Amino acid sequence: MITGLSSWLKSVNYRYFECNFVPKQLYTKNEKINAIIRTIFRLSPFNFRRISDINEVPLTPQSNVALLKAYSIIKDEEILKLLYQRVLQLRSPKTKFFALRQGIQISIRLYENSADDPTPLNTVWFGQFLLDEQSGVISNAEKKELILSIADYIIYELGYVDHGDDGVYFYYGPTLKKEVYNASAIMSAYLVTVGKRYDCKFYSDLGKRGIKYIVKKQNVDGSWFYAGFPERKTIDCFHQSYILQSLFDVKNNLDFNIDDAINSGVNYYYSMFRKNGKYTIPIRYDKRFIPHNTWLFVKVDGRDIAEALVFFSKYHHDENMLDVLISYLYDKFYNKKKGFFSPELFIYGKNKIPYIEFQAWFLYSLSVVKYYNNENNFYISEFRK
Repeated sequence: MITGLSSWLKSVNYRYFECNFVPKQLYTKNEKINAIIRTIFRLSPFNFRRISDINEVPLTPQSNVALLKAYSIIKDEEILKLLYQRVLQLRSPKTKFFALRQGIQISIRLYENSADDPTPLNTVWFGQFLLDEQSGVISNAEKKELILSIADYIIYELGYVDHGDDGVYFYYGPTLKKEVYNASAIMSAYLVTVGKRYDCKFYSDLGKRGIKYIVKKQNVDGSWFYAGFPERKTIDCFHQSYILQSLFDVKNNLDFNIDDAINSGVNYYYSMFRKNGKYTIPIRYDKRFIPHNTWLFVKVDGRDIAEALVFFSKYHHDENMLDVLISYLYDKFYNKKKGFFSPELFIYGKNKIPYIEFQAWFLYSLSVVKYYNNENNFYISEFRK
């Protein structure tokens, strides 16, 4: 799967349409109408997007950052250099400190951002790549400058809400004031890690307060809602993994204990997978609550599998879960002839459009599986056959 996907990515020069891309001439001045247009494109199993030259497809940070993380594990310096330069081209012109821009206009129910507006979560994921990157493609001085600038962007430009003894919440985006917990967890963990790496107590302390707030927002059953009040209560699979990964990343660098929150969260996360014959299948969202946005139309999101593979390899090693999830991914999502993956299963059939960000997430997750399972001397049964 890694070899086939790498070949397909090379054939399209590591760029393709993103699932949220809508030709800009179709957008109006009305955000609600724009959200409807974007939803039609997003839920269509047919690709209405047309372009004569693949190199004219807009570059986006989601795919490029995920590809950077993947090829950093694969250790392909030539591709790393190409992708790194592309990411630097995506710097937002709207911020003083370093932040990546959206790359395309995005219109969803929660917010609308232009192509130049900063994308905080992708920026922090880029920061994570810089913290982990060891290829030598980027100098230590340049990495440090970017890493600290991203931290300053989170604190001084994106901003946060101080909840006193309960901790702090970091905003999800430049225009969205509603609370989105998974994003704040990832940003908080990033600040804790940066503070430890560069011996900066200010970053560490603020990040720890962010983690404290996330733990406070955990539900009794171990879950977290996607967003806080006044947004309706919704819980989905891969965002739970995001939060748990963040807690695992920093649990040994805190001055308070979060073991109970992690254990409870892991137990709940296991409940979001169901057995179906030889497969274990992610449950898209918690059926107790009305689904969010387009979730109702998606049976399985590719990220539900990708983030589970990362989690059960790197954070909470579970050979059986990896075995059944990889079998499911190979049989139901992987296109053996073309090398790419379907991004999701709709309730009305398989989405066969090879959206680039999903290909990047799958390549990263499979690279993580290969790396950590080689470290643990474990081999997936499908490969053993």
